[in-house]
Parts: sequence; structure tokens; C-alpha cells
Amino acid sequence: MSTVRHPRQSAYSPSLANLRSLLAIRAIALLGQAGVLAYVLLASRTTQSLWGMTASLVLLAVITIASLWWSTTASDIGNRTFFAQLMVDVVGWSALMYYSGGADNPFISYYIVPLVVAAAVLPWRYTWLVAAASVAAYSLLLYFRVSFPLFSPHAAMGHQQGSVHSLGMWFNFLFSAGLITYFVVRMAAVLREQEATEMRRREDRLRHDQILAVASLAAGTAHELGTPLGTMTLLAEELQQDTSLGDQARDDVALLQQQLLQCRKILAELSNTAELSAAGTRQRRPADRLVRSCVEHWAARRPRVSCQLHVSGEPPAAQVSYDQTLPQALENLLNNAADTGAEHVAVTVRWNTNSVSIAVRDDGPGAPEEVLTRMNATATPASPMGPREDTGARAHGGLGIGLILARATAERHGGHIRLENPADGGCLATLTIPAEAADE
Repeated sequence: MSTVRHPRQSAYSPSLANLRSLLAIRAIALLGQAGVLAYVLLASRTTQSLWGMTASLVLLAVITIASLWWSTTASDIGNRTFFAQLMVDVVGWSALMYYSGGADNPFISYYIVPLVVAAAVLPWRYTWLVAAASVAAYSLLLYFRVSFPLFSPHAAMGHQQGSVHSLGMWFNFLFSAGLITYFVVRMAAVLREQEATEMRRREDRLRHDQILAVASLAAGTAHELGTPLGTMTLLAEELQQDTSLGDQARDDVALLQQQLLQCRKILAELSNTAELSAAGTRQRRPADRLVRSCVEHWAARRPRVSCQLHVSGEPPAAQVSYDQTLPQALENLLNNAADTGAEHVAVTVRWNTNSVSIAVRDDGPGAPEEVLTRMNATATPASPMGPREDTGARAHGGLGIGLILARATAERHGGHIRLENPADGGCLATLTIPAEAADE
């Protein structure tokens, strides 16, 4: 059975689009010069002194066509390639101007085009190189050129007046090139920065909306679980009152009641957290007490994992302003460390006048490289409605929902999370948030 392969559509590349626009501008300019060449040929009916101009036109046309063909097969280009194309414009146009009157040719002002393009799309250093090359080429064409009768309007006025006019044009070009290089580059940089800022804002809004979707889904699930948990609690109480049960069965029912009570407590805390988060309520607490309370609460539920807390900082401890999601983010980091199969987890709290860092380190196999890259890079929103990734998924490079929520919580508190694999083994997750002045 034969397989039909569909050609893969190439993604849109702004750099390639800019290159094609540059090639289109060059083609239009070459058509203009070809029109001039045709006019001179028809008017004078002689090919004398036209061979150099013709050769320059043909060479630039060939380079333009070859570049256009290459752009259809390339997936992307860098700044150096684009800069090389601009230098082709400068050098090729210089050869064309040399054989058609030099600085007397009115098309000499075309040097402004590659300069403006460079200022709009290339970094500062490339723009200055294009400006320097254009000014140098214009300057040389004031003295080195092949006479072209069509572009010698000042011949009748005498050499002195023609030289003064050409020199004035040169000063005008130099002034224009300086202004364009400086101000257009600055304006383009501001526009690029605004675009990057707006993109970050859109990503933050999208990530916030998706986190809210996760929270809404969790709150709805908690509400729906309340009814079956209540039913199971009543059944457990009825079973406990059954006199026909043996001692072992009665102990099992008692354990079941404890677990059901714990589930109801967790659901109540979840609902309370959702209400406080929606109201924007925050608390203020010393960093060491907050972390100690979270670690003790977590350790009671994971007794098989040894957990040690280290506090490093001069008293009094720095204060942190937080909502109920911050302790949950810390527990997510602890759960992530324990789920790797680690037997020992160490939590270290440090602070200074600016920030508080909470480091969670385990002795497990460490995180995969792609997880480190995704966690430490700019956050890419994940679908809140997708399946929850378990430990096995994380081992294959996935980023679990716990880490996603922890990172979102850290960013909402003005901080960040960094994940790394220390040289001596294990994995280290560091949550850093701003610190507030400690209470005396």
C-alpha cells in the first residue's frame, strides 16, 4: 500500500518576507535603469560607453533572480545574510553609477534605500556598516566615474559650478544618512521593544486565563465530590454501628472514616483558597514560619520521605506577602521531589533585604534536560483541559500540572522558579519571591 506524502508548508518567516521586499525594490530600481539605458540607446543609436552599464545591470539582475529563487527554498535567514544582500545593493549600485556618470547620476540617491532598510530591520552595528559603505561609495563616485552625457546637466555651467552642485548633493546625502542611521534605528528599537512587551503581556494574560480555568475546574470538581463523600461518610458511620462486624473490619471502617474526614478537609481548604484568591486576600508572615508550617503539614502526609529544613538568614526573618496558593506551590515542589523516588528531601530558606528563596532539593535521578529547558524558559501556556501528567510523563520530558501551577503562582507573587540538576546529583528547585521588611 503506497503512502501519499503531502508537502510540508513552510512557516511564515518575517526575515524572508523582508528579503523578498528588498529584492522587489532592487528589481524596480534595475527596471528604471534599464529604461534609462533603452532611452539612451534609442536617442543616440550608439552603444559607445554603454557596455559597462549594461554588464552591471545584467549582473545585478542575475544576483537578484538567484537570491529570489534561494529565498523560496530557505526556511529562515539571519542578520548576516540580510546584511550581505544590502552590501550587494551598495556594491552593485556603485558599479552601475560608476559607468553612468557617478555622482552626476540622479539615481545616486538610491543609496538611501538600503540604509533605511538596514535601520528598520537590522541591529545597530550592521546599520552603521551600511551607512559607512554608502557614504564611502558616494564619496568615491565624486571623483571616479565614467562620463555619461545624459547626466551632465552642469557641463554648460562650467566645471566649478558642477563641482559645487555635486558637493552640495554629497553633503545632503551625508546629513540624511546620519539622521536616518541614528533616529530610525532608535525608533525601530522602540517599536521592537513595544512589540516584545505586548507579546509578553498577551502570554501572561493567556497563562492567567488558563490557570483560572484550572482553578474553576478544580473548584467545580470539589463541589461535585462533596455529595459522594457525604454519602460514604454516612455509610461508614452506619457500618461502624453494625454490631455484627468483627474487630478487624471495625478498625478498617475507622480508618476509612479518618480518610474521608481528611478528604472533606482538603475540599474545604480548596474552596476556601478559591474564595480568598478571588477576593485578592493576602496574608503577611515571616518566611521561616511560613515554610516550616508548610513542610510540617506536608511531611505528615508523606511519612516515607525524610525531609529536613534548614534556615539561613540573620534574624529577624524577612516577611512575605502571599495568598493561599503560595503554600500549595511549595507543596507541589515537595510532591514533585518525592514523586521522583527520592528518599530524602532538603528544604533551605534564605533571605536578604530584597528577596526570599526557598530551595527544595532531592536525591533522585534529576530532571530531564528538556524539562529544565521548558521550566527555566519563558513560560509557554499549556492546555488546562488536557490530561494530567504523572511521574512517568515527567520522566519523558513532560512538564506536570504541579510545576506549571507552581511557576504561575511564583510569577503572580512577583517571583520565579528555577529548576536545575546539581553536579553531585539530584534535582534542585528554587522558588524566589520578593521580601518585605522584617518586624522588629
